Amino acid sequence: MMRYPVLDPAVPYPNVATLRQALAARDWPACRAVLDAAPSAERTFLTSVAADVEGGRKAEPGPYVEHETAAFLRAVLWSNPADGAAGALLGQHLIDRAWAVRTSYGASAVSRERFASFHEILRMAEQVLTPAAAAAPDDPAIWVARLTAARGLQMGQAEALRRYDRLAKIDPHHLPGQTQLLQQLAPKWGGTWEALHAFSRDAARAAPPGAPHAMLIVQAHLERWMDIRGIRIGTANAYLRSEPVRTEIEQAAHQSVWHPEFRRTYGWLEATNTFAVAYCLLGDMRSAKTLFRRLGGLGTEFPWEYVFPSATVVMRWYRMRSLLARAR
Repeated sequence: MMRYPVLDPAVPYPNVATLRQALAARDWPACRAVLDAAPSAERTFLTSVAADVEGGRKAEPGPYVEHETAAFLRAVLWSNPADGAAGALLGQHLIDRAWAVRTSYGASAVSRERFASFHEILRMAEQVLTPAAAAAPDDPAIWVARLTAARGLQMGQAEALRRYDRLAKIDPHHLPGQTQLLQQLAPKWGGTWEALHAFSRDAARAAPPGAPHAMLIVQAHLERWMDIRGIRIGTANAYLRSEPVRTEIEQAAHQSVWHPEFRRTYGWLEATNTFAVAYCLLGDMRSAKTLFRRLGGLGTEFPWEYVFPSATVVMRWYRMRSLLARAR
């Protein structure tokens, strides 16, 4: 029987643990050494996961109480206001705290008190990120955090696109920023399906062969599947298994996870899990089994949590199904 999958990003990406340890030790030169050595997209990823010092736990609404890590980062910024890395980490920490207060429930299930705390903390993040962007305008991590804050504060599509354009001028294939914009373009955040699918296809097409970016196409379809599922699960599955969608998912897989140039650099884990979700929902257990074997027990919360609230449970269940399908 399969053990529960490992969701800690520090296991597949060891630099996460190194950065977390440096933050815990309040060793800013060591933090900068890790961040400055990382490629652009990985650096943004490290910023986002290391800033979440509370592990994404649900938080109670009410007056904001600053975490020790946040106080440390404020002290770094106080000594050097031009340190974009400190600004990005502190801003992202506040964003993570805000979302923990809001929770991942739909807007109709979030209380007025939680929304008030959510917006208050996001405004605090903006107060950190705005001067950080002025001091370090070419730091992608800052613009990705600002994209997330803009979505939470409901600044609208135009402002989100303005922020993404600034990011794209720095790094046109910045995967963390593209995943954030993809969420913004979904109808649940004021976008349209047409804009969402167009962006995912353009980003995938522009990325180098074997890059993980084609997963954006699958994520766009999963967003639509989720939206339809809220009305009727059978209709949602019919959408995902329709010939045009199935074909596009398979083509996207050949651009990324099935491509001979696909490598285990940042994004490989996210892409492999995304396609594993898609193949499981499509009923293609043979392809899912191959991807599960590549993962070797490593998982991600997203997008498994779209299928079932517990990513560990649903991954384990589908992997067992894939093994049974092989046995038969």
